[in-house]
Amino acid sequence: MVRVFLRIMGQTLFDRITRELAALNSAFPRTHWQGKPISWQLEKIQPPFMAEHLRHTSQGLPIVLLEANDTRIIEHLWVISNREFMGMTAAQNHLNAPAPLIMFLPEDLPTTELLEMPPVVSDWVAMPSMHEIVRRVFSSLNRFHRFHAEVTGGKLTLVAESRLLCYGSESIQLTPSEVAVAELFLHHFGSVIPLEDILLLFRLSGRSTEGSNIRVTMFQFRFKIEAVSRCQFTLTSAYGEGYVLRHARGPNPVHTYFPMEARQEVAIYQS
Repeated sequence: MVRVFLRIMGQTLFDRITRELAALNSAFPRTHWQGKPISWQLEKIQPPFMAEHLRHTSQGLPIVLLEANDTRIIEHLWVISNREFMGMTAAQNHLNAPAPLIMFLPEDLPTTELLEMPPVVSDWVAMPSMHEIVRRVFSSLNRFHRFHAEVTGGKLTLVAESRLLCYGSESIQLTPSEVAVAELFLHHFGSVIPLEDILLLFRLSGRSTEGSNIRVTMFQFRFKIEAVSRCQFTLTSAYGEGYVLRHARGPNPVHTYFPMEARQEVAIYQS
């Protein structure tokens, strides 16, 4: 039995999810996530939001869903990130890792002005459909489980919840776009990722798909990989076909990558 604790702040969001869980054909699957039944448990948390709400529980998998009415909550989360969140992630212990936090913004909020989110925020989106909420819940939980991504010949790790790329005792902060890119390349180390799949990744994560934005993101990601690993790893262009994460001095990349699908990290719903 997998117990998922949804800690929800926001009356509208809490009511929506409560009704959905009670529905006959709920978007929230009841069974068989990684072969196990799922028990969904709701916990309503009251403002103000505190770092304590991110604490892990030995009884199940916690995930925080935060409904934001305006940008003031973002300023509050920056304070939490600077004061408490980085300390919670410093040990990089899976059992003590802070729970993922997904923030839901109103549709009329000018999200194009939000260039950077506090590290405490794992994912954010304008108020979506219930199926999209479920998809993002599972995506965040999967990242939480893949707390460390091992790479052949060394350990290059990604702590998605705090946006840290680590190598040995060194670490470097990533942007939200770079986190999504890092997850893709770490899980397909040594394989060429086609340009069209990188474009799809940017589209699915709500980022600009302009060529200049992708090139800048790749350049910055390569710089950070080489900086944190002291040039043990690098990101290179593969003859105009795409990009590949590999050892800086290693064999040529191989084409063993399985193409992305439009619905990534989605639970297989079974009745």
